[in-house]
Amino acid sequence: MDPSFEKDLVNVIEPIYMKGRDGDWDHVLRMVKLCRFLLEHERGDQDIVIPAAYLHDIGWTAIDYTDFKDASPKVKSDSSSVAQHMEQGAVIAGKILSDFEYDKDKIKEIQSIIKVHDLPQTVFKMNNISATLLVEADRLDRYGKTGLERFKTMFGPDKLSGQYWEEARQLRLDGLKDWFRTKTAINLSQKLAREMGLFD
Repeated sequence: MDPSFEKDLVNVIEPIYMKGRDGDWDHVLRMVKLCRFLLEHERGDQDIVIPAAYLHDIGWTAIDYTDFKDASPKVKSDSSSVAQHMEQGAVIAGKILSDFEYDKDKIKEIQSIIKVHDLPQTVFKMNNISATLLVEADRLDRYGKTGLERFKTMFGPDKLSGQYWEEARQLRLDGLKDWFRTKTAINLSQKLAREMGLFD
């Protein structure tokens, strides 16, 4: 991806992300790094994967996500704001990329990925390696020491114990089987899961 475009894109979207959920911009930056790592080992189109990584969660800045914050880990994915942020994110991403005169076909593909990026099984059925890599990078950021820090930032340090954390921990254990398809992501998810003590 063109470095000058990437720099300009960051300059546009960073202030927007700062209006959204705590920690989302840091999550986006980590996710871009994870996408680059996956792209080194798996086939995928960086002109799709990297812009989608930068823009995938921008929809949170345009909606009320109280239902997401207040839900238990088991039901967060069913909150209406999860669907809304994907829908709004696809719209906002299309507008931003169109303003940059990005390739129209690539914009459509990026939008189609953002629109379903928090539905791993839906994405995997697309049989699109670029979409798969985006989902894997997004889920990988739930693991490891940085995954724990992100969890604390989003939900509070008190949520790292008791029933709330047990639900979140079980979701991550189940996710090791459900959220990853490429060999690279499977191996990295296992390593990061050990790092955060999921197997203790």
